[in-house]
Amino acid sequence: MDIPADEELLASIQKGDTGSLGLLVQRWERPLFRFVYRMLPRREEAQDICQETFLRILSKAKLFHPGGKFSTWMYQIALNLTRDHMRKKGRWAAVVVDGGKDREERAPTVVEGRPVTPDSLLVESDRRAVVRRALTRLQPEQREVLVLKEFQGLKFREIAELLGCPESTVKSRMYYGLKSLKTALAREGGTDGLQ
Repeated sequence: MDIPADEELLASIQKGDTGSLGLLVQRWERPLFRFVYRMLPRREEAQDICQETFLRILSKAKLFHPGGKFSTWMYQIALNLTRDHMRKKGRWAAVVVDGGKDREERAPTVVEGRPVTPDSLLVESDRRAVVRRALTRLQPEQREVLVLKEFQGLKFREIAELLGCPESTVKSRMYYGLKSLKTALAREGGTDGLQ
């Protein structure tokens, strides 16, 4: 049995098959949560944004343009909801850097090719805290691009489409974001491994 593509599932939703949303949720719930959670400080806020994103997908399915990429559209909805949430709160939150793993997942057994010891876990935790603090110092536009590129693995072209700006602007934000991140990490004393 063929597994339907995201865009096919969305086409089914457009025709009234709300059951297809369940498959999209199953497929995208974790990646979407990781994306939103890196922008917001609290798990509950990220979960709320994810739920609202899937509700918007259901209610706005007819606005999706055939030929578009579902994941880009979904991330756009989530990003807009996150921005609105932060505007209402009057702040941009600390970014959570978790190496792409949800907190519910098992602790790693190897960190940077070495067996995990309590000391290595502490060092890794400290390193993540340093990066988290440094990321909070970035402009929101730079932070968004860094999270989308480095943590979500999107291509510059996809990020440009998602953010509604030229690819050159995305690359510029990435360049200056990395430069600012390196400066912030130097202040924090955590430039190890950043080139």
